[in-house]
Amino acid sequence: MTITRYAKHAYAAGVVHAPFVRAGHWVFGTGLRAIRPDGVLDPEVVRRGRPLGVGPQAQREATTIFRGMAAQLDAAGSALSKVARLDQYYPSPSFVDPYHEVRKAALAGQVAPSTSIIVSGLLNLDASMDVQVMAAALDSGYECRTAGTDRLNVPKTSGYAPCLRVGDMIFVAGQLARDESGNLAPSAMMSEGQQWNGTRINRETDYLVRERLVPALTAAGSHMGLVLKAQVYLSHAEDLPAFWQSWSRAFDHRVPPTTVVPVRHPAFGSREATIEVNLVAAHESAATRVQDVECDVALIANDMMPARSFDGILFVAGLMAVENGGLCDGASAPVSAPFFHDAAHAQMADILVKAKRIFAAAGSSLDQVVRALHFHADLAQFRSGFMAWDEGLRRLGIPFSAIEVDHNLFVPGASVIVDLWGHVPAE
Repeated sequence: MTITRYAKHAYAAGVVHAPFVRAGHWVFGTGLRAIRPDGVLDPEVVRRGRPLGVGPQAQREATTIFRGMAAQLDAAGSALSKVARLDQYYPSPSFVDPYHEVRKAALAGQVAPSTSIIVSGLLNLDASMDVQVMAAALDSGYECRTAGTDRLNVPKTSGYAPCLRVGDMIFVAGQLARDESGNLAPSAMMSEGQQWNGTRINRETDYLVRERLVPALTAAGSHMGLVLKAQVYLSHAEDLPAFWQSWSRAFDHRVPPTTVVPVRHPAFGSREATIEVNLVAAHESAATRVQDVECDVALIANDMMPARSFDGILFVAGLMAVENGGLCDGASAPVSAPFFHDAAHAQMADILVKAKRIFAAAGSSLDQVVRALHFHADLAQFRSGFMAWDEGLRRLGIPFSAIEVDHNLFVPGASVIVDLWGHVPAE
């Protein structure tokens, strides 16, 4: 079975977006904003010059997004009641609470595990949010069962489930190093007045793993060895090497596919937090169905798997145009002659070569991509990078979103990090 695309939109200059994709028992929505088919924010939502008598713009955008989400999930054979995971990116924290109000109402108070991140920019300069959703198909037979509510506190205004089992997949919401008070745990931070005696990012990461991620997985019937994919957001890019020491140790130095994204501080629900992590894992009863995908591609760390597949879904590590610990050859412009070289396009081309190799090793191909998140240092480079996708795939429609994050993408000269999810057709 191949994937099916829904609600395909052709924007300007050859950019074709497939916001909804069905792959087997799962439906993915990516890059959801309150836009018209031409990619422009709906004027009836913006109401420029007519602010009176309506709620905040962020609330109006969220209403439009969830109305469209409900319709497209229905068209793809799913429903809001089957939502397993939500990810949201906002250019300002002031947009979060209006969105949460609409989300709780749309999902009848049963909000799936969620991750909310403050970012530097969205593809629409006047948009308040960009939303991603993953939902089970109605004919999958999968039930949504919450777990961890007695072990993990969540902000009452958000109302999401900290952990959800859907079929044999476990979804863990974005976690901060919070304690039972809801604030960042003192043991996750440096003692007041101290400049050393423990590295802050190591303390925060170790606490988050020990007190948040492990209990969530345990409550849902899983463990760290069954993690299929992690997304990590760091608000201090320079923390990556020290973070990776803790992260690798948590997995006995065999790290599952992980995408690490640098964002500008503060970026999370707690201003003091410097890291947020979400997970997808397999239930322990389905451990034999987890397939490790091995192939020779350069990643940000040598001890990370390129991908894992589970029940037809391919979970890919974050990809960058890197090799030997730095930017790969040909991916940066010569300082003295920058105008003959398109570094953003070259980096995306290198990433897609890596992706093609990973998908092939899993028994799939790039026409089976179900989600492609492009994290840019500068969104002005988006179209140049996007055009590196194969022309035939671009005509079919890419299920993409593009987000501007920190200008420092860990490696000098790096312009984009790509987070891919895919489908592995049954043999």
